[in-house]
Amino acid sequence: MHSVWIIGGLLGLFALWMWDVDWKWITAGGVALLALAFNSIVSARNQAEKAWASIDALLTKRFDLIPNLVDAVARYAEHESEALREVTRLRAAAGSAPASAAAAAALDAQTGQALGRLLATAESYPELKASENFQQLQCALNEVEEQLSAARRTYNAAAQHFNDSLRMVPTAWLARLAGMRERPMYEAPAEHAARPDVGARFRAQSR
Repeated sequence: MHSVWIIGGLLGLFALWMWDVDWKWITAGGVALLALAFNSIVSARNQAEKAWASIDALLTKRFDLIPNLVDAVARYAEHESEALREVTRLRAAAGSAPASAAAAAALDAQTGQALGRLLATAESYPELKASENFQQLQCALNEVEEQLSAARRTYNAAAQHFNDSLRMVPTAWLARLAGMRERPMYEAPAEHAARPDVGARFRAQSR
């Protein structure tokens, strides 16, 4: 969309040139058009960064809930050590921020799988499922999962919009001069694409 009105502006400047308008007005119009084009790219980049920050905050929120979930499960299912260790390991791995969107997506997917396995153990422990603390954790994690799903879509839409700005003429030229690069989409690796729906697991357990 930005490229459309930018090209329209260029055509308008060309028309002014054809009508022999004073060069200072054409130059001023060209500078203003370049500024608007560059600002549109910066705006798209900022929107993508803002959307990414939302994902990062929600991932942190989910990881912060994991220790309480592990404690709650361990009280009733201490022998489920493998599932507990895996979730705890992933929580520790989240201590340092992932280096890229691909790394964050991989950690996100692995955590979804591990939480699914851990929550599956709760189905074998009626007292655990009935625990008020466990139910509160279910609700909190379910809310985070739904927010994460929405945040992923928002980020991918913003990243796509920014990447389109870097591919279209004439904004692509300005982006190249400014050293801007495309942002990766937030996609889980293929081996994790079929990870369990943790939110659905929560809803099934709460019935």
